[in-house]
Amino acid sequence: MGADIEIMAGTRLRLHHGGHILGSAWAHLTLEDGHTLAVSGDLGRPGHPLLLPPEPFSGADVLLMESTYGDRRHDPESGRAAFAAVIKKTLARGGTVVIPAFAIDRTEVVLHELAGLRGGGVLPRSVPVYVDSPMALAALDVYRDAIAARSPELRPEILAHGAGALSPEPFLAARTVQESIDINSTQGPAVIVSSAGMATGGRVLHHLQRLLPDPRNAVVIVGFAAAGTRARDLVDGARTLKMFGEYVPVRAEVADVPHFSAHADATQILDWLRDAPAPHTTYLVHGEESSADALRDRIDRELGWTAVVPRSGEAVLVR
Repeated sequence: MGADIEIMAGTRLRLHHGGHILGSAWAHLTLEDGHTLAVSGDLGRPGHPLLLPPEPFSGADVLLMESTYGDRRHDPESGRAAFAAVIKKTLARGGTVVIPAFAIDRTEVVLHELAGLRGGGVLPRSVPVYVDSPMALAALDVYRDAIAARSPELRPEILAHGAGALSPEPFLAARTVQESIDINSTQGPAVIVSSAGMATGGRVLHHLQRLLPDPRNAVVIVGFAAAGTRARDLVDGARTLKMFGEYVPVRAEVADVPHFSAHADATQILDWLRDAPAPHTTYLVHGEESSADALRDRIDRELGWTAVVPRSGEAVLVR
């Protein structure tokens, strides 16, 4: 990252640390005619517990800017407190906590938080933590390798702590189908981290099918839940979910803890932009309509930049 690469005749690409997940970047393109284009990609939040903040935006003629949390603000401290509270309450009533989590980065962030709760005594060592996702476990190996290699993307405190920063020991890795099935036969308090994060598929569905009908249990949604997904349905208060061809009653507690999202919120996006020269046009992408509209209005009002929410399939000229 940080060096120009000629990707085709007259076109140069420079990547900058994006702070969203390990290896993520925002891109700056210099075209043959001298025009420049920047693409934020998924922009990380400055308070990411594992990664350093994204490198600042340095300007471009045109900017494509994500708007996932363009109408919201993260509150990390209250989010961490809410996460700890639902874990503590659920275990006290003998229940199991299931956490649908994206396999890449979100699982590592959740494990980091659980390691802190383990160390602080909120999560007793007698309560098993299961990670049930082959992809998440493969990604966890990548993060552990990055810690061992002292990756410059990682926060110094994570490097100082070592692999234990992502290990709420004891925790059990379910790599095979049989190991996943075995989790369903366990009784008593437990924490299960499983993908997919929006509960659109994956092994987490088997755990939800088993655990949702019991009010002792809890489901914690730890990031963005898109409209039309089971995770969003749970956040919105659904009383049943359809899985495997049947309706499952939702009697378990549902906690929405979006502070675990790795995306920058609206204010953090504005802070990332504000010290750069204004692009000719900023296009708001990768967000629901309400989020993109809200961020467009803030960019116009607070920065005085021309910001647009493009229509699907729209074409524009760069002059």
